[in-house]
Amino acid sequence: MKHKVTIRCEEIHPHIHRIILPLPGRQPGPVNAYLFTGKQTTLLDTGISRTARHLEESLRQIGIGFSDIDRIILTHGHIDHYGAARHVVKRSSGHAAVAVHREDRPVVETGMEVSDRQFSKFYRIMGVPLVFELLFYGMGLFFSSLAENCRVDFCLSDGEKIQMGDYEATIISTPGHTKGSICLYLEKEGILFSGDHVLGHITPNAFVMLESDFDIPWRMSQLEFYDSLRKIESLAPRIVYPAHGKPITDLPGTAAMYREQFSLRQEKILAILRKGAFPVYRIARSLFPEISGKRLPLEIFLAVS
Repeated sequence: MKHKVTIRCEEIHPHIHRIILPLPGRQPGPVNAYLFTGKQTTLLDTGISRTARHLEESLRQIGIGFSDIDRIILTHGHIDHYGAARHVVKRSSGHAAVAVHREDRPVVETGMEVSDRQFSKFYRIMGVPLVFELLFYGMGLFFSSLAENCRVDFCLSDGEKIQMGDYEATIISTPGHTKGSICLYLEKEGILFSGDHVLGHITPNAFVMLESDFDIPWRMSQLEFYDSLRKIESLAPRIVYPAHGKPITDLPGTAAMYREQFSLRQEKILAILRKGAFPVYRIARSLFPEISGKRLPLEIFLAVS
């Protein structure tokens, strides 16, 4: 797939650049990777493997190459965030070290969180028709072509301080979107890098947290997402730089919008359940009757989540 795009990068703060990388599909939109230059030249997220050349060109505009990168920090284990990490490591002759939260390490290193068999069992329990299960499997093959698995050199923990360029960042564990999602906070500057935990133009998805030892998830991703949201609200950052979309200067307003939408959705679910017991799939289709098109299998998975 060829991406006809203009290379876009900008300095958002001294020695911090935002690099905008293309991503197939309308949502969530292009990926924002961030480059921190200085003592520990650090790349925050990488985009998908197919846009590595766009990343390289952006770095060239800034005046550095892959070999100058000391660290790659991943906000979470989704392909649009780690997909090009292995390419960067190779081009750095193995110099760049890769880090992610331990909860997302398995998917970065293997490309799988749980087995296809586990996913299949989950779909059956949720009442998803077999045809959509098969379509989702096919879509999964496409997604896997957008990323290369990558060795993780060290794991990140909540509250840990880490050097990023000339700045000291605090790791904020924010499970919800994934088990191992993190935000990074530059306290002195009042800047939060939110990954996919906070997005200004759409409500982030709290993906179902499947476990290899359980048929149904025991962790409530939505509840964890809102617990994490309260956690970063308490920091009161001056500005939030997300992994997709524009910077956010009104975190309280964005968080209030999320909560309002979640509350409305809960009311709709309760209204459906008052009519009787239905499979989760049926409830999801009632909540989101407009989902269709090429992304239908993915949208069904997100709706069930």
